[in-house]
Amino acid sequence: MCREEQEALFWETCREFDLNPPPNTEVLVSACTRPSARGVPGGEVLFVHEGLTDKTYLLDLRTGEKRDIPDDPLFLDHRVFLSSELVWLESGVAADPNDPNYRPHYILDLTDGQRYELFDATRLPRLDDYKFDPKYYSYFTGAEQVFIDQSKNTLIALSTNFRQHPEDNVIISQFSLGSASSSAKNGELLEQLMKDLGVDYQTIDFSLMYADVPSPTGKYIVRDDGIYLSKINTPVMPRDLGWYFRGWYYDESGVVFHEGTTFLYHAPFGGGVGFPVSYPILKLRLPAQ
Repeated sequence: MCREEQEALFWETCREFDLNPPPNTEVLVSACTRPSARGVPGGEVLFVHEGLTDKTYLLDLRTGEKRDIPDDPLFLDHRVFLSSELVWLESGVAADPNDPNYRPHYILDLTDGQRYELFDATRLPRLDDYKFDPKYYSYFTGAEQVFIDQSKNTLIALSTNFRQHPEDNVIISQFSLGSASSSAKNGELLEQLMKDLGVDYQTIDFSLMYADVPSPTGKYIVRDDGIYLSKINTPVMPRDLGWYFRGWYYDESGVVFHEGTTFLYHAPFGGGVGFPVSYPILKLRLPAQ
């Protein structure tokens, strides 16, 4: 198939996808942009990349507005969204501040474009048995916002008025809580510690490999095989969501759903070469409760 034929078939197919989405869905981003997406906690915005145009932006799910992403060199490769306004810029480079390659963890505030450094609590002095010293629990009990990323075994605690008091903002790994953490599930000890301390926290992991994903108010929960009412564990939408789930909608009226890419073949004589066509990014509506 020549290039012109491929392009014609691509446009024909992606338009068909857009015009005839599955039942109980609506198109958020056209298949004709070759989109990919990742959900953001709270469901206010969606992180979108259009492969055809090479545009990356935050799609406001309330208004449909496309917001520009920050001009920050760490954002594209080292971002973890904590909310629609706050992004963790993960370090991953040299934990020792004396190392010339050291790079700290940051919080990037999308409202002002500023970075705020996080103090790495793994550097705090330990007890004789290498356990975390309880005298430092004040970092957590005094925090206004606490986030736990289960897949990364990491907790971030932000102080009240964290922009004015960055010295009280900390990040800590579950492995800092003692040797027993090696046998614990992802994020388990961090969550248990916050419960023991009476500290409210939010989980921010959107990977179904590691955890179920609660809706913004906790009313529902997404699993591989569908959506359930959390408290009574009753299926609301029994459907294979798997890796197609991309995030919750802010008002819990649905989820963001994307089946990725399919390959089309033009094979008039039993052969042919496949080429990719993306599905649209959809809102999959929940049944009325």
